[in-house]
Amino acid sequence: MQNAYFVTSSIAGGKSSFIKIVQNLGFDTLSADVIAHELLNENANSITKLFNNDDLIIAGKIDRKKLGAIVFNDLKAKKKLENFLHPKVKEVILQKAQIIDKKNKAFFIELPLFFENNHYQNLGKSILIYAPKELLLQRLMQRDDLDKDEALKRIHLQLNIEEKLKKANFVIKNDSSYEIFEKNVLKFLKNTLKVINENL
Repeated sequence: MQNAYFVTSSIAGGKSSFIKIVQNLGFDTLSADVIAHELLNENANSITKLFNNDDLIIAGKIDRKKLGAIVFNDLKAKKKLENFLHPKVKEVILQKAQIIDKKNKAFFIELPLFFENNHYQNLGKSILIYAPKELLLQRLMQRDDLDKDEALKRIHLQLNIEEKLKKANFVIKNDSSYEIFEKNVLKFLKNTLKVINENL
């Protein structure tokens, strides 16, 4: 896809903030997390059978906190969920992305695990939202009210941010204030993609 840019980072790196900024500028976006959450609920009964745990459903929807507590603490459970969910997520992303791509304008796909799997590498360019590990840790502890050990456990489930830095096509720094990050995003759109004017 000529116009697709996959936006990735580490957990608490700023992917969602990037997506909100470009949405406000009129760009089309897709989010693997949003699609995954929809698919979790659509496949709630299958997931409770997968983990043999009826307590995962509350009011007809998957309790993501309970599911997270299982998969973040058990690599086999995490793999089991990924094997079930990821092919479905990819199918939806590709269906929607191919339609958007026909507009012949840059669009952005938020994808946390872009470098952790090989499903999307040849489908578009990658943008890494970069912050050093220490800052990611602080943000995650604050955002999700986690202690240091729990936050580190979640960070370590993903590829090290410095490794992602070596692999990315483009890098946007998010290691300071939101205002500076927003300026970095606008500068990237204008100077690197040269597309901001057509969207303003």
